[in-house]
Amino acid sequence: MQKKAEDVEPAEQTDDQRPGIQSVEIGAEILSALATFGRPVPLRSLAAKCGMPVGKVHRYLVSLTRSGLVEQDALSGHYGVGRSAIAIGLSGLWACSPVKEAARAIAQLRDATQETTFGAIWTDVGPTVCLLEESDRPIYMNVRVGALLPVYQSAAGRVFAAHLPEELIKRVVKLQEHALSTPVAKLTSVQARELHQETRANGYAGVAGSSVPGVNAVAAPVHDYKGNVTVVIGLLGREPDLPLSAESAPIKSLLDCAALASERLGYRAGAAGQQEVED
Repeated sequence: MQKKAEDVEPAEQTDDQRPGIQSVEIGAEILSALATFGRPVPLRSLAAKCGMPVGKVHRYLVSLTRSGLVEQDALSGHYGVGRSAIAIGLSGLWACSPVKEAARAIAQLRDATQETTFGAIWTDVGPTVCLLEESDRPIYMNVRVGALLPVYQSAAGRVFAAHLPEELIKRVVKLQEHALSTPVAKLTSVQARELHQETRANGYAGVAGSSVPGVNAVAAPVHDYKGNVTVVIGLLGREPDLPLSAESAPIKSLLDCAALASERLGYRAGAAGQQEVED
């Protein structure tokens, strides 16, 4: 006999099947939309962002303001994120760790692509592998947890270089001339800036057979809630299995996993500089 929805145990139901309170979900949607502006905004701008009537949004804002989740500027009448919402957000951020999210992301990425995945952090001597998930496909590689990566000859290094201060990168490249056993690639300032710009525009960096002939590497940044790049995730695979084109399925999976990890850390792409038409 088939179970009715109300007879299904909570553990057997998905989030979409479980009964909820619609007004709470609408309030959360309004609050999330407000957070994307990064500043107090007029009621009409917020209503337009939510795709809801002004009157409906106003009623929810009254309750959200009473609860401290929203604050209204006394002079302009604009609405912004309240202290209670900020406290909730900070609590979530304190529970987050970029490396923990990267570990979660590379496990998902390995399962999605069947390729070896890794995570890297920035140290005083350059990008260093901190996470590694090996695939079932045998490939020869000299990458291990704790391995120091060259700045411009590794995909992870190129991603960090594109997002960190130029003077810091120059200093570390000079240090790596003595720290690494392999020759370090030297770029002119113009070449480096062009590479940084290309990496930021693409959203990832790729290198073909730089460390190991026949093995490609690609990497993408994970942003924290401030937009900083503290960890990078990437893929390693044989050239036929891991093409460096942005249209390849592995790179699309990489970008998706990096974006999801960034979102979990509180990052909202374009939120800080977002400009809305205000009435």
